[in-house]
Amino acid sequence: MRTADRFDMHTCFFEHDPGLALFRRASAEFVGTLFLVLVIVGSGILSRRLASTPELALAVSAMATASALAGLIAALGNVSGGHFNPLITFLQWLGGERNLGCTLAYIAGQFVGGILGALLADALFGSDSATTVSPHALVTLGLSEIVASCGLMILVFGCSRSGRASSGPFAVAAWLMSAIVATPSASYANPAVTVSATFAFGPVALPSGLAILYLPAEVAGALIAFAIIAICYPRVATTVPADYTEESSHE
Repeated sequence: MRTADRFDMHTCFFEHDPGLALFRRASAEFVGTLFLVLVIVGSGILSRRLASTPELALAVSAMATASALAGLIAALGNVSGGHFNPLITFLQWLGGERNLGCTLAYIAGQFVGGILGALLADALFGSDSATTVSPHALVTLGLSEIVASCGLMILVFGCSRSGRASSGPFAVAAWLMSAIVATPSASYANPAVTVSATFAFGPVALPSGLAILYLPAEVAGALIAFAIIAICYPRVATTVPADYTEESSHE
């Protein structure tokens, strides 16, 4: 897809490098739509359970959804344009800004990612057992930490590798706001926080048994994110001169 070369690649909803392999760009649309729908469904379920009125539930879900979308666009927008919506992709094709093959690949990724995101949210919130210590609850909470940690690492490294490092803190904050609402484990997503929570009191306190479950789940989520980032942001090999030294880089 070379058509978009004539557009400013730093404009929203156009990829930075249209020459990047279509598989990688469509994968970014798949991942972004998956996490977006996960937050939409998960935050809707949890806020409806906990909020005192439907209006409050709607407001909480809306804040979580908007935060997730902002973070995902900041992290993955340079790869694919950050559509996560077939209407954007279709209208770009209709306006001659995207070819048919790219359009179909994007839309396929969006639909498949969205469906899997909804199914994943259903798996996380399919029953109220996550509030107990049943075996099913342990599986659900472990899966929740995998999802939360994976999303967080995608935003951290996606913003860094997209050249939008300055947006990283805002994207991370947006994701955590969303994931705390949209995952049953409340998104610890940080081994240091998880271990510290075993010494804490109050709502964030964790029993040692749950902490032991969360730690490997967080590592697993981070490794999944590492693979996703490797697909979306392939490393470009650089040649370092044989006589390069740390001192010479400052000359």
